[in-house]
Amino acid sequence: MRKYNYIVSVIMMALGGYILYEASAYEIGTSAQKNPALWLQFLAGALILLSVALIIETIFSHAPEMDTVLIDWKSTGMKKVYMMFGFVVGFVIIMKIFGMLVALFCIDVAIEWIMGCRNKKMLIGFPLALMIFVYLFFGLLMKLTLPGPIWM
Repeated sequence: MRKYNYIVSVIMMALGGYILYEASAYEIGTSAQKNPALWLQFLAGALILLSVALIIETIFSHAPEMDTVLIDWKSTGMKKVYMMFGFVVGFVIIMKIFGMLVALFCIDVAIEWIMGCRNKKMLIGFPLALMIFVYLFFGLLMKLTLPGPIWM
């Protein structure tokens, strides 16, 4: 388990560094959010900080189960992780074609389904409410441009 902690930490630090690099090219806008890179830089910094914390915790952890725990790559939980990766790829494709709001609705339904929600009212109602909230808060109140469909 220790080696997985080190591997994940290094990957997450590299991802955080890449996000910081990309966010440095953002320009200050005229919308309600003057500097769109600020939130990304905060999240990237938190990702790097938590990765360092995981490395430190792994170094100083003397738990014997840290060396004996193996990941079952074919377990039900891992199959859900693989499905979620597929849904995230689908989210990116749907967002490019149909826009942010439709993709958000689809990914939310997918996440609920993976987590075991089978209530039809929740499978439709919560994603719909989230989609409306995102549109009202980010689109109308904060005047941010949400990614639109390919035809717009």
